[in-house]
Amino acid sequence: MNRAADQATGDQLNLFYNTTHLSAAELKIRRQDVRYQNGRILKFFDDNPEGYFTPFEVQEYSNLKGVPITSIRRALNTLTAAGLIIKTDKMRQGAYGTVNHTWKKA
Repeated sequence: MNRAADQATGDQLNLFYNTTHLSAAELKIRRQDVRYQNGRILKFFDDNPEGYFTPFEVQEYSNLKGVPITSIRRALNTLTAAGLIIKTDKMRQGAYGTVNHTWKKA
């Protein structure tokens, strides 16, 4: 990738949608959370390049158990859009008795 593409990918990974109209200070904290979560999840996939993982497995194995599953899914979608991980057609049972897609390292 070139420098502009690297910057665009980096910007994409730090996105936080301020739909609740947070103050500037709160927004700064949420953006730091997003960077941290994306980084932890990407590192997990980098460390496990051959695996296929559901969002619930990513949450557990990345040691992000206190993070809402919706935030894990947001991070997976962000990392997928950036081309860093891939959503697969492989599905497995997840929490709540539902079937979930799995993701793997791109």
